[in-house]
Amino acid sequence: PLARGGSCSPSDSMIIYALVARGTCVLAEHTATAGNFALVTRRILERLPQEEGRASYSYDTSHSFHCVIRAGLAFLCMADSRTEQAAAHAFLDAVQSRWSAAYAEKGLTALAYAMNSQFAAVLKELMESFSSAAGSSAGGAAASSSDQADAANVSRVEGELEEVRQVMVENIEKVLARGEKIELLVDKTEHLTHQAFQFRRTTTRVKRGMYCKSLKLNLFLCTLLLLVIGVAVFGACGWSFSCGSHHPPSPSPSP
Repeated sequence: PLARGGSCSPSDSMIIYALVARGTCVLAEHTATAGNFALVTRRILERLPQEEGRASYSYDTSHSFHCVIRAGLAFLCMADSRTEQAAAHAFLDAVQSRWSAAYAEKGLTALAYAMNSQFAAVLKELMESFSSAAGSSAGGAAASSSDQADAANVSRVEGELEEVRQVMVENIEKVLARGEKIELLVDKTEHLTHQAFQFRRTTTRVKRGMYCKSLKLNLFLCTLLLLVIGVAVFGACGWSFSCGSHHPPSPSPSP
């Protein structure tokens, strides 16, 4: 969804996170607050269009993502939802200008985070400069009133940023927990499938073994039975097998 433009004063706006990337390969990044913003931006980078242009995405009611794609590189920032879209894109234009002046086309072949050690400081400088310019553009009345208003704005922004950070952490933890549960279910399914296959092979092998043992036992019993029968027959009839054919001797003739 396209980000909503804000109507708040520029002093309320703030860039929270910025990066330069080629596709999903991050070359440099910087964040002004603690949080797991990098996990969300990686998913956004996977879905960015390849052609040059500008885009803004509303993540939730607290912040939005803005992107400028030029010369094969993506310049992306995460801003408070009160930051106007035009102001965020102006910030990204400044980032792109500083990048081109420093590295030209080196980013098209550089490894991940190859420029982070140097350009992260540039991102920090631009983010602070943007916030300072936004604060000074509000103008002011008397010095004491301005100081009090600035202090109140700073306190309010810090409180709201803390709320944003908490919401971000909770949302990201929910996303990660959901992903971990899905991966765990997939792993368990694969493990159970492997176990079922192994069980089927083991069952088949055991059945064959039991069949061979049963066959051997039957053959042994049959052989033993035949041997017992043979011994009984030989004992009763002898080797001539003349059982029951004996005749009483005939009487000898009298003299």
